[in-house]
Amino acid sequence: MELRDLAILQKQFDERRSTNFDWSDAITATNTQPLIHNVLSLAGESGEVANLVKKFDRGDFDFERLMNELPGELADVAIYLIKIAYQSGIDLERAVVDKISQNERRFAEGRQRG
Repeated sequence: MELRDLAILQKQFDERRSTNFDWSDAITATNTQPLIHNVLSLAGESGEVANLVKKFDRGDFDFERLMNELPGELADVAIYLIKIAYQSGIDLERAVVDKISQNERRFAEGRQRG
């Protein structure tokens, strides 16, 4: 499955949700509320990943538990990235490929990092 397919699945899921908030509403210059909501949610989910790793690091549980819980937390982060992209009309696959190409040039062998 490609990112585009995941975006379609997420959009279909969002459109089926019935609340007072349009979960699939486009992000535009005059409608930034979905962007704000999704970015704050992304930060929250990223914090959950960090919290999980922190708890592992301090010895609250073992590596096996970390690896059992980490995929779900990373999926939550990915969902909000996908939502921001599709609601903004951004081709996330293309953006990632372009960024990797930029990084290849930026960090070409012999160039200093940083």
